[in-house]
Amino acid sequence: MFFIKKKEGRKNQAGNTVAPANFTSNMDRNARKKFTKIGEERSILQANLSEVVAIICLLFVIIILFFLAILVIKSRNLWMERKTNVYLGQFQDYFTYIQSHMDSPERLKPPYWQLNRLELRVLQQKLIEWIESLTGSHQKKIIALCEDTGLVNQNIQRLYSRSHWKRIDAAYHVGSMRSGEAVPRLLQLLHTKKLDPTHFIIARSIAKCAKNLDDVRNMLLLLVKHRKSNYHLAVDIMKETELDCTPLLLECLRSTDKDLIKIALIGWTAPLTAEIAVLVYRQIVSEDREVRIQAVKLLFKYDPELAAEWIESLMRANDTEVCQDAEIVEMYSMNQMRYKKRMNEEEQLDKKNRYVHAV
Repeated sequence: MFFIKKKEGRKNQAGNTVAPANFTSNMDRNARKKFTKIGEERSILQANLSEVVAIICLLFVIIILFFLAILVIKSRNLWMERKTNVYLGQFQDYFTYIQSHMDSPERLKPPYWQLNRLELRVLQQKLIEWIESLTGSHQKKIIALCEDTGLVNQNIQRLYSRSHWKRIDAAYHVGSMRSGEAVPRLLQLLHTKKLDPTHFIIARSIAKCAKNLDDVRNMLLLLVKHRKSNYHLAVDIMKETELDCTPLLLECLRSTDKDLIKIALIGWTAPLTAEIAVLVYRQIVSEDREVRIQAVKLLFKYDPELAAEWIESLMRANDTEVCQDAEIVEMYSMNQMRYKKRMNEEEQLDKKNRYVHAV
C-alpha cells in the first residue's frame, strides 16, 4: 500500500506550524490585487460622483439664469405696459383731434412735438387698429397720416435690417399701412426667403400693399413655387387686396399649372358665365384628383342640379376619389333633399290644382 505523506508546514521555535513561504506570497499577491481593484473602483466612483455634482451644479445655474431671464422679461413688459398707458393718456387729445377731423377734406396733421421711439410705437399701434377697422376715405386719411408721421419710411428702412425678426415685423407693419412703396422690397424678401410660417406674413403684406394685379400675380407665383399645397391659404391671402382678382383667377384657370388651377377653382366668386363654365367642365376630367374635386364643388355653388348629374356620371365611372369626398357627399345629399322637397311641393300643388278644377 502506498501512503500519501501529508505535507506539513515548518514549525517555529514555539512549536507552532508556519505556512509555507510560497503560500504566504500568494496571499499577499491576491490581497494586493484585491486592494488595487477596490482602489480603482473607488477612483471611478469618485470620478462619476464628481461628474454628477458638476452636472447638478450646471443645471442649477441654468435654472437660476432661466428664472432671472423670465423676471427680466416680465419686468420689461410691465415697464412697457406702464409707459404705453402713460403715452396713450398723452395722446388722448391728439386721438380726439383725429376722430373729429375724419370728414375734413384737409390732411390730418402729425403730432406737433418730437416723438421718441416708444411714442412712435404707441402711435403706430393705434393708427394700425384704425386702418384695419375703417374703410374708404377714412382709412385713406389714416394711411396718409402714417406717411406724414414717418412711420412708413421707418418700417421700409427696417425691411433692410440684418435681423430676420425685424424684417418680418417691418413687413407686417408696412402691410398694415398699405404702402405701395414697400412692394418691390417685399417681393425680393419673398423670393429669397426659405419657406416657413413667416413666408405668409410677407405674402399677406404684399396683397395688402398691391397697387396692381402684377404685384398680386408675382406674389402668387412665388407662393406656388414651393409646391406645398397651401391653396386655401393662398386664396385667403389674395382676399386681402382691394383689387378685383377675377381677371387673375381667370388667367390661373386657363393656365396649365395644376396649383394655379386649384387656386382659381377655390377662389372663384364671380358669376359663372358660359365661358367660365366650359373651363370648369374641362377640369372635371382632369387627371389630378384635387382639381376634379374643386371643379365639382364650384359647380355645386352655381348649378347644383348639373353638378349632381356630374356626380352620378362619376359614380357610374367608379371615380371613388371624387365621389367619396366628404364635402361633395354632403353637397350631393343636400341637393337631393332639396330636389325631393321641391318635387313633393310640386306634386302637392298639382293635386291641389286638379282638385280645384274638378270642383
